[in-house]
Amino acid sequence: MKKKHVIVGSLLVIGAIMVGSTLAWWTWSTSSNEQTNVVVTVGGITIDYEDGENITNNNLIPTSTKEKGISKNITVSSTGQVYLDLNMEVVTLDDGLKDASFKYEIYNGSELVTGGNFANSNAGDNITLLSGVEVTSSPTTYTLYIWIDGNMSNPNTMYNQNFEFRLNAEATDEKPLTGADTITDIYTTADKTEVVNNDVTYNYATEVGMMEDIGGNIRYYGADPNNYVTFNNELWRIIGVFNNIDDGTGKKETRIKIARSESIGNYVWDDNENEWSTATLQTYLNGTYLNSLSTESQTMIGNAKWNLGGSSTYKGLYANNYYTFERGTTVYSGRSTEWTGKIALMYPSDYMYAGDLSKCSKDGYNWDTDQTNCRDTSWLRNTSTSQWTLTPVSSGSYGVFGVYISGSVDSGYGVAGSNASRPVLYLKSTVEITGGNGTSENPFTLN
Repeated sequence: MKKKHVIVGSLLVIGAIMVGSTLAWWTWSTSSNEQTNVVVTVGGITIDYEDGENITNNNLIPTSTKEKGISKNITVSSTGQVYLDLNMEVVTLDDGLKDASFKYEIYNGSELVTGGNFANSNAGDNITLLSGVEVTSSPTTYTLYIWIDGNMSNPNTMYNQNFEFRLNAEATDEKPLTGADTITDIYTTADKTEVVNNDVTYNYATEVGMMEDIGGNIRYYGADPNNYVTFNNELWRIIGVFNNIDDGTGKKETRIKIARSESIGNYVWDDNENEWSTATLQTYLNGTYLNSLSTESQTMIGNAKWNLGGSSTYKGLYANNYYTFERGTTVYSGRSTEWTGKIALMYPSDYMYAGDLSKCSKDGYNWDTDQTNCRDTSWLRNTSTSQWTLTPVSSGSYGVFGVYISGSVDSGYGVAGSNASRPVLYLKSTVEITGGNGTSENPFTLN
């Protein structure tokens, strides 16, 4: 393959210093071309732009790995509790470089923080690299990569093109408002009404279509609440804000849980057994499907510990009953009680809590007998096909709970059957809601 040389302009860097002791935000900029380490202070944060703040007169060619392109280490530390934003401003970008193979990624050690490409970038755009990152006294080094991916098609228009980027750093002593904070505020500021279902009293915020379950988690309920969100350039929906979500390392945080608005198609749960950790569908969702998501979307997904508790019965169970046994340890012999990963499926309790329990007095198995007040009030219902859930049957090796097309919650599903599969995941706690109002016409946007 012919080498395609691309003339690179400069990578300009903006750091920051404090401009006033009473201000929450500080900024600073430089146009120096010195090729030495540049150390600046941003409102209590020290930023070391390794190898100088500029990259000049470099030649880029398509490479097999990002490490063979441009890389820059950025080390940050602070003397107090400070939060950092780091953006990359597009100063100049010739049209020939606006291609999906011209990429950027920033890492914290081996962890990908965010990334993307410049196919739709224009001069003046600001690309978020870090957002609301807490900086401590222990130095943290991030590595920024910019490269042309030689594993993709590289059009001839990329010859002899120029670009300039500028890194802009800002710091604040105020903890950023997370997406979970934003959703929680919508609920907490709304008027509440008490709703009793299966002898459990819930707080409902009817004006915003939200309620609080027995675990203190805030959920959206109703036939069509304003819980739409743009994710992976698709419509997804917010199930709710969940407390004490373990990332698998013991670190517990409050995080947003989302589900794809539509199924990705009908798949078997597994070929042989109801063990999620090795299930065919689990492997697909956390392999092929996960890798098909945009880089930006992948970086928003955090590992989570998913509970795999099951039940041997399916009649007489209400939302609170499902919630309890899902988080229990009753499983078929040898089955896992927990699994740590990124993408799974909804629980039966997710489907039932998404319904209006002020109207529905039936157990899940009988939701199809009161369609108007039960199944038709749950936004998680699929009107055209039955859906899988994550929850196994504890009395056998083959059964899984599901939601029938009729709206009934039942355990009569063999894992080798083919049912609608709706990906469900927890966003990282640092993800912010940057716009939108949650309607399908103006969904929430994430950063």
